[in-house]
Amino acid sequence: MNKDALEAGVPHRRVRNRSEGPRSSRSPVSSLEGPAAQGASTLSGILERRRAAERQMADVFSALPEPAERIPARVTGELGFILHAWDWSETSLLLDVLTVRYGRVFLVARGARRASSQYRGLLTAFCPLRFSWTGSKEAKMLVRAEWQGTMVPLTGEALLSGFYVNELILKLTVREERHPGLFEAYVKAIHALALDERDAMQPALREFEMAVLKAAGWAPAFSDDGRSPWYCVRDGALEGLAGVEGLPEGVRAWPGDLVREMLSGEPMSPAALRASRDILRTLIDFHLDGRSIHSRRILAELNGLQKT
Repeated sequence: MNKDALEAGVPHRRVRNRSEGPRSSRSPVSSLEGPAAQGASTLSGILERRRAAERQMADVFSALPEPAERIPARVTGELGFILHAWDWSETSLLLDVLTVRYGRVFLVARGARRASSQYRGLLTAFCPLRFSWTGSKEAKMLVRAEWQGTMVPLTGEALLSGFYVNELILKLTVREERHPGLFEAYVKAIHALALDERDAMQPALREFEMAVLKAAGWAPAFSDDGRSPWYCVRDGALEGLAGVEGLPEGVRAWPGDLVREMLSGEPMSPAALRASRDILRTLIDFHLDGRSIHSRRILAELNGLQKT
């Protein structure tokens, strides 16, 4: 298996288009398929994509329970999303799944690669599923996965951004730790990416980066009273500065007004969005402790090609 693919969370085998649905004839046909996937370039197609994404998000949020204190030995119908899947033996898959009540869970899908498997074409990213499993160890045995209908398929830059979101969770959180609010933030991010509107994509990614840092216990915070005219990132915190003279080489400072706007929770101006992108990247890199985000590199290369 390709090591980079494993680390990045990018599928290394062919992934079926989410609008195709699972191959099994027993699976229901989602009401979200059809116009949203077929007419996305027209005005009616764009509107249908928005309506479809909003319906799916409403369905997901209507069923959100409270996080659980512990994982029982048998779990039935737990709502979740596959963050990453990779081959295990000739017939099986290993899954890293984000769930509502239990955080990230590691599942073994025995026989999932067989042509006759009940999971064939079902275990894909960005698709809400209900998982049932057994086991008290870290690797739990998947016994059932139920299709909940597709969210609007991610394509192009939105798809790569989706892999970036998945990779952040994989690298900044620990399995089986409860992270209140992370699942909801994930669904909101995927919903925004599914709309395929560039103006909405960047704010959605910044909001999710803030959410995953908070979930991991590293929420961006001021080291002072929050009134400094300038700020830099030092040791994972926003350190106030009286000025920018004499900063060590490689240390960047941002205007205090933009930093305060970033932390306000309100919609950001274009300047604050740009600043927040760089600030959050610096914070994320600090907590990655030398590990790289592969999907970020791919996105940067893609954007570079588009500008040439």
